[in-house]
Amino acid sequence: MNNKEKLLGVIEMVGETLVVIAAAAWIVAKDIAAIVFAVGTVVFVVGRFFQTPSYAKYSTTDPKELTLRRLHHQRVFGAVALVLTAAIMNMPAGFYFGVWMGGSSWLLLFVMFVVIEVYTVFRISSVDKG
Repeated sequence: MNNKEKLLGVIEMVGETLVVIAAAAWIVAKDIAAIVFAVGTVVFVVGRFFQTPSYAKYSTTDPKELTLRRLHHQRVFGAVALVLTAAIMNMPAGFYFGVWMGGSSWLLLFVMFVVIEVYTVFRISSVDKG
């Protein structure tokens, strides 16, 4: 792994740490937490999308490549869910597209992001080892 990949990994971890801290701080200070959450999301997405995908080191005929490609696409979907979470977190409560978005509507998308992230991290590491 070269220095660029290491730096992008650190940027991704910093963004994810900001997201988790802001999600926990939302109970106490909603306005500040929403801004920190949005900043952490941007930092996380920049770190995630500029990294080389984990399947790039395998040939296209390797069975691991297909699994890692699928897991990469799931991680992209999780990152989109995180961006939508930040957008909903910064919106005032009200009706949007005929649906009531209350003060804690962002939690559903955030939980979806967390489940996808945890699943893909453990699956990618097990596929790389095996």
